[in-house]
Amino acid sequence: MSLTVGSEVAVLSLGRKRGEVVGKLRDGVYRVRVGTVLVTCAARDIEPIAVRRRKRPRPVPPTDATATPAGEGPPADTERLSSVDLHGLGVDEARNRVAGHISRAIVAGLDRVEIVHGIGTGALRRAIVADLRKIAAVTRVRPHPSNPGVTIVYF
Repeated sequence: MSLTVGSEVAVLSLGRKRGEVVGKLRDGVYRVRVGTVLVTCAARDIEPIAVRRRKRPRPVPPTDATATPAGEGPPADTERLSSVDLHGLGVDEARNRVAGHISRAIVAGLDRVEIVHGIGTGALRRAIVADLRKIAAVTRVRPHPSNPGVTIVYF
């Protein structure tokens, strides 16, 4: 059996659950990620799964980008938009993830980013917004018009 990192497998000892090989520990022993859990499996407990080829997404027809003024209402399809989901993260980890994401978005030339922080107590949102206001490239920070668990950051 020829398994490499990234191979999709069925873990027989877990009722044929789908997983992905993330490492080879030694001959005949692999590290497999099943959902969010890492398991160690003998080669006899896993079998490769043929990966289906994904269909190409249909191209989206161009729309008039001037239909929605910048920053008004939900984003138009043609605007470049990225998002980062912070659900389940602590404040420090979320702040680090947002800082890295903002850096990558700026380098990629994005116009804005959505930060999905959830509603909760508001502590995470306040910490993230305070950090964003210190970044020179950020021109505006505002809550999403229809979802209070999302903050929109403009560059």
